[in-house]
Amino acid sequence: MFRGEFAGCRVLSPIKKRCFESEKPINFRGFSGRLPDSSLANDRNGVRFTASMKFASPVVWVLLAAVGLGCTSSQNTNLTPRSATPSPEANYLFETTFRTHRRGVQPQNVKAWVVMGLNLYPMQPVPNTENRFEALLPLPTDRSVLRYRYKFQFTYPGVLDNNINSTMSPEYELQVNSGAKRN
Repeated sequence: MFRGEFAGCRVLSPIKKRCFESEKPINFRGFSGRLPDSSLANDRNGVRFTASMKFASPVVWVLLAAVGLGCTSSQNTNLTPRSATPSPEANYLFETTFRTHRRGVQPQNVKAWVVMGLNLYPMQPVPNTENRFEALLPLPTDRSVLRYRYKFQFTYPGVLDNNINSTMSPEYELQVNSGAKRN
């Protein structure tokens, strides 16, 4: 075991290999070589970083991002059947539900629309239910397949005031059957 002067130490413990009774503090600032206790440690502005601290920072950010994205997701359920026979008035009922995991979203602060092409049709909340919307819309008679989406806009509490966010559902298809009856 080496005894004597080691980086400013008078005595080096043979069991724990630590420096006792240091005459002066060890200063690694500006030291360009490897540190004596860890090959991955370095000195930045007087604060020593160990290997676990270097690798913990990206892991913490990835975990925070995963939790943040998971907690703010939203989903909708399309309650509209996939095929329709137009009524004599050529109207059809579109229904959907909306659920979000974002904290602070109140059901009365959610608005919904049916998006067909470039047209937005407002939906009304269904009475006595929560986060369910419906709209009675005209069906075009010239098309056999109708593509549509749902758009939701909601407010949630921010730091100083309420923030507005919106989300779109995936695209759905509605098969429009002809109005003629078969024998």
